[in-house]
Amino acid sequence: MAKNYFLLKNPNNLREVYKNIILWFKERQYEVDHTDTDGIYLIQARKTGKIRTLTGTNLAFKVKIYRSSTLENQEFILETSTGKWISNLAGAGIASMFTGGFTILTGIAGAGWALVVENEIVTYVENTLNFAKVKKENEVEGEESFTTDSNLTNSESPISDSRKAKLSARELAVNQVAKDLEKLQAAYDSEILTEEEFNTKKLNLEEKIDEYEIEFVLEEQLAKLENAFTHGILNEKEYEQKLATIQDTVREQILKKRSQKNKEVLKIKLKEALEDGILSEAEYQAKIAEL
Repeated sequence: MAKNYFLLKNPNNLREVYKNIILWFKERQYEVDHTDTDGIYLIQARKTGKIRTLTGTNLAFKVKIYRSSTLENQEFILETSTGKWISNLAGAGIASMFTGGFTILTGIAGAGWALVVENEIVTYVENTLNFAKVKKENEVEGEESFTTDSNLTNSESPISDSRKAKLSARELAVNQVAKDLEKLQAAYDSEILTEEEFNTKKLNLEEKIDEYEIEFVLEEQLAKLENAFTHGILNEKEYEQKLATIQDTVREQILKKRSQKNKEVLKIKLKEALEDGILSEAEYQAKIAEL
């Protein structure tokens, strides 16, 4: 999610911040696990009750606290992330902290929960613990970004970032299906799939364009909401209310738009059939009325 940089007052500050954040989570009824190794402090927390039900029992909010290598170690970094709850954090080590980010399967509620927690912790460190914030860097390296499918934005994508920004969600969806089809074709050529299996999966893929488009639009809208919340345009309640409806709203808008476009295409075909004498005027008008 993000790296937040704070000024370091003295070497003992790291443990002070570490202990206070653990206490902050516990006071809010979180289940907490934590460990420290060679000056690096790790915390993972997961909510109990309703929020835990919404976000999933295995989803954890994670905090990593360590010294920055800049300014002669006069800064420390509070790095936030989301991922799988790690059993035996002390034994699992640092690398385990940043495995498994958000996917659509964890729910929109999970995205809202994480951003709210991050904002509250940073505010707590800055205002209550009185550490001066220096800067913030988004998108922690090693954490899965919030996408609906990890294949949508991975390094194998043939679209460059600059070109991707110019493409519509529909164009990105078509490209994704083409990419999936290439993998399917390779499996067929390698005789992993039979011809019947290949044709069935190919048909299913072609029907996924609308779903991919919904996922890309949803990702864009979530980024806008997060930006508005981070900059104080939306308060916490407004942010969570919009999150609660955004998935259904995006799906409804895209499917409605797609349905209308399909009707326009069908109208053109019916008109051609009328002009070619395939349909009578009465048949044409009846089919138009059914649309």
